[in-house]
Amino acid sequence: MIIKHKTIKGAINFQKRKLINKAKKVGLYENFGQDEVRAIEDKFIDISSYTDEMNKNRNLLSGFNNWVMNFDLSKL
Repeated sequence: MIIKHKTIKGAINFQKRKLINKAKKVGLYENFGQDEVRAIEDKFIDISSYTDEMNKNRNLLSGFNNWVMNFDLSKL
């Protein structure tokens, strides 16, 4: 999966919209959204960097991962 966004916030927002539409069409399944989480992690997270900006990116990604894990179509 290729992430074309320049910021992690933009990538997360795009993937959220994409996943909502996907869930409406095919439903939820085990590991729903994990490919998207990994793709964002691969592009925006440097595992050897612990700067304030990188830690902020990790927190944003963690929030997105929690959103994916707790996503519920009935709440839309």
